[in-house]
Amino acid sequence: MKRLLINCAVFALIVVAIIGILNRNYYPLQVPDNDNFMAAMIDKHRFAEQLKSPRIIFCGGSNLPFGINSQQVSASTGLPVVNLGLHAGLGLDFMLNEVKQTAKPSDIIIISSEYFLPVDGSHRMKKLVERIFPPAGNYFKPTLRQCLNDYFIEDLQNNLPNTIAGLKGAQRKPITQSVYARSSYNEYGDVVRNFEPNPPHDFLNNYKMDYAYYPGITVLNNFKAYADEKHIRVYFLYPSFPESLYRSKTKVIEKLASDLDQDLYIQILNKPIDSVFPDSLFYNTEYHLNPEGRALRTKRLLPILNALKIKAVSN
Repeated sequence: MKRLLINCAVFALIVVAIIGILNRNYYPLQVPDNDNFMAAMIDKHRFAEQLKSPRIIFCGGSNLPFGINSQQVSASTGLPVVNLGLHAGLGLDFMLNEVKQTAKPSDIIIISSEYFLPVDGSHRMKKLVERIFPPAGNYFKPTLRQCLNDYFIEDLQNNLPNTIAGLKGAQRKPITQSVYARSSYNEYGDVVRNFEPNPPHDFLNNYKMDYAYYPGITVLNNFKAYADEKHIRVYFLYPSFPESLYRSKTKVIEKLASDLDQDLYIQILNKPIDSVFPDSLFYNTEYHLNPEGRALRTKRLLPILNALKIKAVSN
């Protein structure tokens, strides 16, 4: 029996080692290339540090860098603006911890998270960002469940094909001309460059959204309590969403909106329908507006912000 247990343990170690070799991209020693999309976090925080409070800080996933003209918001409100939105895969908890360590008393935080944004996010993605921007290591605490899920499921599926392709001599395509690059951001943290014309809209046919009570409500309420103690104003804004998907998911979104109206302590600035746009105004995912869509969303947002009289905060 003892020998069997030893053999099983040895076999398990061999399997893990093989997976680690095949999945060698999991924790590469080198930092990703300088134009990596996630490296924009470096510039966003550098820019935020240069701004005096009160500031408007947008917090959320990639619907924000693809959906807000921060410079125009700044000009309209008279307040400096930084767009911290980066990637939904980082998770709500990471984003709120990030803004906790960025915001100062009298700042205004506008949270615009994607529908049913996971609280935990991807541990693999958070480790990637930490390698690029070491302070990001303070925005999350790894859990065993996250590590196992990312290593044996998510990351293996993502990286194994790349590893095999690399062994065959294939080279990765440079991303410098892609919209998903650090160089596509402007200083405010908005994506403004390298949009390809007429990308495929396959995402409209493959999108899934099912209703369940959103655990992020509790996380958001805890953040609101923190913000109140620090004299930071917090608001919630629904993300941009395609018209056809909204029609097919109206019941699910309305249930979520009802829960938020009832249980969220943060003031909600709009309704889901207010952030619905024609499919043609989306780039290549259900949350990424193209430049024309970004202009329209910003146009709708400005009266909402000005109605809050947030300029008075700076007086």
